[in-house]
Amino acid sequence: MKKNLIDIITVFVLLLGSFIANEAIGQVNVSFKEGKVSYISGESIYIKFESTEGIENGDTLYLKMDEVLIPVLIIIHHSSISCLGNYISDHKLNLSDTVYAKIASVNVLGETKLEIFEQGEKDMSEQVITNSLLKKETPSFKQQINGRISASSYSNFAGSSGGSNSTRMRYTMSLDASNISNSRISVQTYISFAHQLKEWDVVKENIFNALKIYSLAVKYDINKNSSIWLGRKINPRIANVGAIDGLQFQTAVNDVYFGVVVGSRPDYQDYSFNSKLFEYGAYIGHESKLKNGFAQSSIAFFEQRNQSKIDRRFVYLQHSNRLTNNLNFFSSSEIDLYSMVNGVPTNNASLTSIYLSLGYRISEGVSVFGSYDARKNVIYYETFKNYADEIFQQATRQGLRFRLNLRPFKYFNFSMNAGTRFSEADARKTKTLNISATYTQVPIINASVSLNANLMQTNYLDGTIAGIRLSKDFVKGKINTMLQYRYVKFDYVNTVTTLNEHIAEIDFSYQMSKKVFLSVNFESTFQKPNNTNRIYLNIRRKF
Repeated sequence: MKKNLIDIITVFVLLLGSFIANEAIGQVNVSFKEGKVSYISGESIYIKFESTEGIENGDTLYLKMDEVLIPVLIIIHHSSISCLGNYISDHKLNLSDTVYAKIASVNVLGETKLEIFEQGEKDMSEQVITNSLLKKETPSFKQQINGRISASSYSNFAGSSGGSNSTRMRYTMSLDASNISNSRISVQTYISFAHQLKEWDVVKENIFNALKIYSLAVKYDINKNSSIWLGRKINPRIANVGAIDGLQFQTAVNDVYFGVVVGSRPDYQDYSFNSKLFEYGAYIGHESKLKNGFAQSSIAFFEQRNQSKIDRRFVYLQHSNRLTNNLNFFSSSEIDLYSMVNGVPTNNASLTSIYLSLGYRISEGVSVFGSYDARKNVIYYETFKNYADEIFQQATRQGLRFRLNLRPFKYFNFSMNAGTRFSEADARKTKTLNISATYTQVPIINASVSLNANLMQTNYLDGTIAGIRLSKDFVKGKINTMLQYRYVKFDYVNTVTTLNEHIAEIDFSYQMSKKVFLSVNFESTFQKPNNTNRIYLNIRRKF
């Protein structure tokens, strides 16, 4: 373990030196940019900013509670005035809630001040639902380039002599170059390369075991309402289809938009290009403003093939509205139009997935949310999750859910999230209950403390996860620290096996400069007779 740890630290020291090379040295100042929650769809949160200058994918958004900033979202996609984020905490947001982004700036002696231009809105998910309804903007066709490179390692060290150690390295690059040289041409890419140390033969066998191209596409703006994409891209208006390798055309006339797609799906085994997985489709939608909100409806048709044979043919329907400032409704469903029965193809319509959600903000301190979810599991890219978190996430993905958020008095927040999943194939229902309480202004130490408890019953186990977390910022928000302890107990129904774990976690992050960010996470799991340690290191640089 010692030798591996020294090797990893050495690599990161070298990377750190190369990342900050040629970086101007000066005082790093952190300012805060305010945004508003404009739409909520399940775990996807859409945030509207006046400008996202200085905000990048992977950044954290914060919720201010009694003058203390609580990390709540991580940005997975952004445009010039809006962001799409996913939850990273137990705090749930409501429409019109205010969140904050940390913007680092460097004061450098003799630095030339560059002129910043207002950028036109880009095509992304929230346009479908909110932004295009709230504000119509004309693209300015002015260049805007945002990019990021990062390197990270995730190492497991077994505490016993019989255990095995492993280290996974991951390198990513993302680039969003809009209107290059003030032209109508834009480029978007997101690529990662991940591999296990001492397992290079796996990469040699198939480069796509390590290389994942999630986005690599070129866009041409025909005019302010019409555009063509060529390459691999997820279309936010039909995001449920996933990445598409091919040609995508979209146009809009007043409040109606229309698009057609032809191409193929990425290979289902290694995410490489596979022309045998041919697909095509079209979509049309309407969006409009209402007196106190908005309404949006869309329908998409898709046919997917496998070696020229029909693999799937389906229709996707979506509707959302905000009839009042405090009431929000969203629905989506998929209807399959093709099936194979005893080797004979049929064209009967069958409802295969549906999602309904309703959120209501009763007052400033009370909000409720309910949903019915019979969708197929959402596919995410790559993430690091431990055993307990993975089970809990899988157990809450389908069924009925209810959430209650309370703020009974200053500095204190309480939330309860309950859910159940039912399936005829399961021996018993899956039930989950999550309760959390946070006090955001602990006297003397000026830190935030959270207590959390997860109770679950699945088809094969009864589980309990309880924990406490302490977080605090230093140096005007440039340094963030977090300490966490969790107790995990799983009782397996069909065996006499019981899993007991004690998990301790320390997290440290440092905004070194406007462009360089470093984070270190250490986690120890104590489980007799085997203990394990995990170290996660990440460094990223914007350009």
